[in-house]
Amino acid sequence: MIRMASKVTKTKTPTGVELPHAVALLIGDTTPANVAKPSAFAMADIATSGGFGETWAALAGDQLFIVDMNGNTPELRATDLTGERKVEVTIIEGVGSSRFRVIVDGHLQEELRFSCRQARRFSRFQHRVEDRIKGRNTVDSDGTPVVAPDEDKVCNTCERAIPDWTDNCPHCLHQRKIIVRLMSYVLRHKRLFYIGMGAAVLGAMLMAVPPFLTKYLIDDVLASDAAHTDWLWPLIGILGAVIAARVYCEYLRLNRLAMLGEQVAHDLRAEAFNHLRKLSLAYFTRKPTGQLVNRITHDSDRLWDFIAFGLVNVTISSLMIVIIAVVLLAHDPILALLTFTPVPVGIVLMYLHTRRMRPMLQRIWAKWGKMTSVLSDVLPGMRVVKAFTQEDREVHRFTSSSKAVLDDTEDLHGEWTRFWPKITLLLNLGTLIVWSYAGPRIIGGEFEVGEFVMFLSYIWMFYGPIEELGVMNRVFQRAATSAQRIFDILDTPPTVFTKSNPVARPSIEGRVRFEDVSFTYDGVKRVLQDVSFEVEPGEMIGLAGPSGGGKTTLVNLICRFYDPIDGRVFIDGIDVRDMNLHELRSQIGVVLQEPYLFAGTVAQNIAYGNHEADMDRIIEAARAANAHDFIVGFPDGYDTIVGERGQTLSGGERQRLSIARAILNNPRVLILDEATSSVDSKTEMKIQEAIDRLVEGRTTFAIAHRLSTLRKADRLLILKKGKLAECGTHEELIAADGVYAELHRTQAELAAVMAV
Repeated sequence: MIRMASKVTKTKTPTGVELPHAVALLIGDTTPANVAKPSAFAMADIATSGGFGETWAALAGDQLFIVDMNGNTPELRATDLTGERKVEVTIIEGVGSSRFRVIVDGHLQEELRFSCRQARRFSRFQHRVEDRIKGRNTVDSDGTPVVAPDEDKVCNTCERAIPDWTDNCPHCLHQRKIIVRLMSYVLRHKRLFYIGMGAAVLGAMLMAVPPFLTKYLIDDVLASDAAHTDWLWPLIGILGAVIAARVYCEYLRLNRLAMLGEQVAHDLRAEAFNHLRKLSLAYFTRKPTGQLVNRITHDSDRLWDFIAFGLVNVTISSLMIVIIAVVLLAHDPILALLTFTPVPVGIVLMYLHTRRMRPMLQRIWAKWGKMTSVLSDVLPGMRVVKAFTQEDREVHRFTSSSKAVLDDTEDLHGEWTRFWPKITLLLNLGTLIVWSYAGPRIIGGEFEVGEFVMFLSYIWMFYGPIEELGVMNRVFQRAATSAQRIFDILDTPPTVFTKSNPVARPSIEGRVRFEDVSFTYDGVKRVLQDVSFEVEPGEMIGLAGPSGGGKTTLVNLICRFYDPIDGRVFIDGIDVRDMNLHELRSQIGVVLQEPYLFAGTVAQNIAYGNHEADMDRIIEAARAANAHDFIVGFPDGYDTIVGERGQTLSGGERQRLSIARAILNNPRVLILDEATSSVDSKTEMKIQEAIDRLVEGRTTFAIAHRLSTLRKADRLLILKKGKLAECGTHEELIAADGVYAELHRTQAELAAVMAV
């Protein structure tokens, strides 16, 4: 009986990764000798029952093998990738687990479930299988795997696939120490770093000079005969020069490293925000806005403080401890060893302190993010809060979040304030030990006063950095936690991104085709199921049906805000996943039910999608959208500030500005999502006139619950429970007496009641 892979002998595959020997033998018995060893494989670690399982998917030659190790005996299944049948492999991403599917001639043949741990392996495996389906070699003649130019890069350390959106392996970067990753950002500004650190090192070395000069001033000048007093002023002059040099080094250190900290914080903010815009909409539905704002602003500022002061202090303190330890041992080994006595105890205390601090800081930042989320949730909705007199409730909600932060910060401060006196007491005990040993020797004449003063100065120069490290341990833990929160953003892979070598399509005609498209947001409930249709360029399609039918999801797939889990979406015969994302979206115009305007002028909002447009084109777009008349009625006309989210404008005015923005962008595909649902009849008429101008010559998808707004649609697609229930013209669907006819009757009855 063959069971778990960990219990059998393992063998090396051409990729250098271990594959269970039992699996390799099963595959080898059914393949030619020259391809007996799989060129790629992955393990699905979730069984159909939902518990732990072990099912291997392997690519060997032109065969895709599935080896199920979950039963009493292994089960082997094979699929020919280069035969007459059409084979596809897809990955359906879920919340806690994902699925790898093998589809043959449109029918599901295999489905393997795997956890997030195996996601990278399956991503790489999918690319290898797709290459083989397309006829590309996956192994050389000697059995060495071939890495195609468009295949995911592979990390040399962990052999996981590196996504197209980064040059580094997110998995390995996640495991490295935070300080190492931060240094990669610091070294982008080498000149500032080298000058600042050089000045800091030189200043630290100069700190060791004054005690040495002090010894000679006391023992060889002040306590000697007059013949040596000639050295008094030269030594004082040298001492002054050393102090001046130290001050200048301190200036260079603070100035350059402060600028370096700002540069690194800026780089992290910019990179995190740039990466955020690559992430799909699903990420923003899971992450509260306040938490993301807090990470990019507050956490990056903490990193500035650490880089400007903490990083160099840790470096210099460590350097000073080594230098002074060498000096002390050179002068008096016994006294030096007595000086070192408290150090091991201090290291143990520091280690225990670090272990207690780390989880505290993680809890604090999590609760801080929740507090910020309350603010970002309430402030934009203050009108609703006041309308429902919920001010006291929201104040209580925010105060409770703030109190949760306060409770954890009090615990944190209690921890480090208890730790700090212990270190101070420990180091002072070390000083008492040194005095107890050296005092009698000075009285007995065995030790000169000047030499002891020098030694005592060096002792405090030795203990001082240790105290500094104790303080910086807290700063480092705070910075490490903040850095990890920013890196969590950077390490989040976008699920929707432009593939390498995309199909260039700078101008599209607007032919849209859905081919057996299915989609789910949570990996369980399907919002769309096997939807298929085709739209010709310039055709206007009305989307209608009961709420929750999948209308908005359908247009989201056209914009490629999400990718379907099954099936494909084509524009001009090209799979949208093979197109350049920027080129695709730049030719799609969207007018939403709740138009979003940015803080700025009316002209800036109209020109949002085309910043190079001149004022004449902006006015022309506003006229076409029936917006020019009310804009010129403002005191500042097109320079009027609309306020945050356009709150100074009415709903109809915001909608017409949104239409003007779409007109100016001149899209080839237009999406209207309930564009007239929340305005009065007069405003609706003006908006409808603007829409009539906008849709002319463009492929248009119009979503509407009020069926009267779809009277000019060439065809209607009726969606119900994620399925395409009906398709046809208004007259055809009324005659069919189906879902659309029922909706039409219901609205007609409602309109009659409202008229009465």
